[in-house]
Amino acid sequence: MWTRRGLVVASTALWLAYVDAPAGYQPAAAADDTCVLCHAELPEPLNAPVGAMRHDIHAQKGLSCADCHGGDPTAMDMTSMSPEKGFRGRPQHAEIPALCGRCHADGAYMRRFDPRLPTDQLQQYWTSVHGQRLQLGDAKVATCVSCHGAHGILPPDHAESRVFPANVSATCGGCHSNAAYMSEYGIPTDQEARYRDSVHAHLLFVERDFSAPTCNDCHGNHGAFPPGASSIAEVCGVCHANNAALFVRSPHRRAFDERALPECVTCHSNHDIKRTSDDMLSDRPGAVCIRCHASGNVGYEAALNMYDAIERLKAVMARTEATLAIAKRMGMEVSEDEYVLRETVRPQLIMVRTQTHLADARAVTDAVATGVNAAAASDAAAQAMLAEAQTRRRNLLIPLALIVALMILLGVKLRQLERQGSGKDR
Repeated sequence: MWTRRGLVVASTALWLAYVDAPAGYQPAAAADDTCVLCHAELPEPLNAPVGAMRHDIHAQKGLSCADCHGGDPTAMDMTSMSPEKGFRGRPQHAEIPALCGRCHADGAYMRRFDPRLPTDQLQQYWTSVHGQRLQLGDAKVATCVSCHGAHGILPPDHAESRVFPANVSATCGGCHSNAAYMSEYGIPTDQEARYRDSVHAHLLFVERDFSAPTCNDCHGNHGAFPPGASSIAEVCGVCHANNAALFVRSPHRRAFDERALPECVTCHSNHDIKRTSDDMLSDRPGAVCIRCHASGNVGYEAALNMYDAIERLKAVMARTEATLAIAKRMGMEVSEDEYVLRETVRPQLIMVRTQTHLADARAVTDAVATGVNAAAASDAAAQAMLAEAQTRRRNLLIPLALIVALMILLGVKLRQLERQGSGKDR
């Protein structure tokens, strides 16, 4: 039974927790919730859930301990945790998906809180590698609480949530970067470290672009499953749609399938994807195409032709930009040609780089020709402007020379008049 002192101490702890809670926190029937009252008085770690629940999204929606653990939160003695009152205590690892799914897989129930929330998470989880292994009795695999936490669960768009985009790799890495924990599965444990060295991680962590992909964008979240070698282009194509569409039309698609080479990954890697460069097509050390295509074969020559075409377009663009910059400094109106370079030629360069995924040198050179012609037209216009500016400068020299000669003559005449005036004064 509760003592008077125990109730006072527990009530005080509950009140302090409540007043320190964020706006909107309303514990369910807090005054009568003996789960909260009792655990607030207990030593660590038994009191930790009370503190964590202050920020929990479930507590903010009015749910409390008994909604997950069962029991009677109004009973003032230990019968509150009796099986007769539905107390289930701490759920077993294998029971957690079904426990969370009691609410999260119930569309009618979840609409009370947020109609936008999906209610197929449980169904997807059972299709995942985690879910399949859990059904086989593997108690080490991730369940809902492994990723979201148990107490103190924050909504996914909260910056401190374990499933906020910037935190996902660390959450997955909690297991997948632990070599000892993962030893029995025979899969690499360097994925997180490699990802953090990728262009995607740079966009996410440095440039704070939260649309940049992290683990669950490629592998899925509740239905997490590694993509097969022949389906990676579909995964990458979610973001890189044009590249994927060209690749599946290319001769590489069939060649990769015949050799069981993973699409996209063969050239770009997977977790440690680096920022692309045109040198990937060249014959320089570190280039990609020469890994498979030996010097002299058709693929090797096609790659070099594409590389040379892109470099030609870049050179014409650089020359045009330099000419326009000089003409602009000389006071000429170049905004129209700058617009053509910015809105026509530069997008053409992006399109040409994308076109390389078709692995068709002719298509690339044709696209380059379009960009070169547009850039050359702007360059010719800029050169004409420079010629006109130089002509104007030359034409300006004649009146300037006449003005200077006139000023000299005027100065001479003034001196003569001064000498004549001084002679008369004597």
